[in-house]
Amino acid sequence: MLLSMTGQGVATASAEGTSVTVEMRAVNNRHLKINLRSPDSLIAYESAIEKQIRASVGRGTVNVNIKIEKDSRADDFRIDTALLESYRMTLEAYTGTAVSLEHLLTLPGIVSNSIQGKGNAGSSGSQLIKQAVADAISHFNQMRTVEGEALRNDLHQQLERLTELVESVRQQAPHVIKNYSDRITDKLNQLLEKHNITLTDADIVREIGLFADRCDITEELVRLDSHISQFNDVMNSTMSQGRKLDFITQELFREINTIGSKANDSLIASYVVEAKTVIERIREQVQNIQ
Repeated sequence: MLLSMTGQGVATASAEGTSVTVEMRAVNNRHLKINLRSPDSLIAYESAIEKQIRASVGRGTVNVNIKIEKDSRADDFRIDTALLESYRMTLEAYTGTAVSLEHLLTLPGIVSNSIQGKGNAGSSGSQLIKQAVADAISHFNQMRTVEGEALRNDLHQQLERLTELVESVRQQAPHVIKNYSDRITDKLNQLLEKHNITLTDADIVREIGLFADRCDITEELVRLDSHISQFNDVMNSTMSQGRKLDFITQELFREINTIGSKANDSLIASYVVEAKTVIERIREQVQNIQ
């Protein structure tokens, strides 16, 4: 199963005249970063909220916005008169003019609602927040699962094409030595005729052997087969492992690049160019996976 790093989830939980709305949006990031925006009254809950999110999200920048709405009743709100007076005295001393009550009421900590005082985990306020966050995470993961399935389908197609190219390279590899042998034999025959140079069969065999050793790509092909198999296994596992897929993709590119350097064959070179293009598409898609 693959999960996309991008997604969105919104949920609202309500009880006893209080509504908590949680909105989650995520974009790509190599690590997990949570940006939480919530009312001052929820400062005590922020650690628990982050822990709840981290339990379900592995990578990405997650922006979380929490809003609280309550039925308007006078006993739902509390004004910190001591803090208000402190603000008033400080501001008037600084500006030299009277400060209106309307401006003072907007300052942090002056007005709080009844949910602020419910700090214990068993309170109705805490349960309401926890439920809203859990529902938002559920919707968020549903969207990421759908996008992850689309990514898996595309990656599967790219891997199939890469497997075809690797097989084409494997079929062409034996012809490289023969083609080189034919070319060097023709050149040597020309030299013999032109300059009356004598070479033994051992000299020719040794030169062809050195070339065969330099352009041998058997190990690279075996490792490519292994990496493709590993990629499929990770992609189809029960966990979404974007980092691991990223690492395997790097190994795929390293092996195909080595083949391009060693093969010394124009047809294999064309397969390598296309394989690099396919691996680059895979790399771009893997960057979107948790």
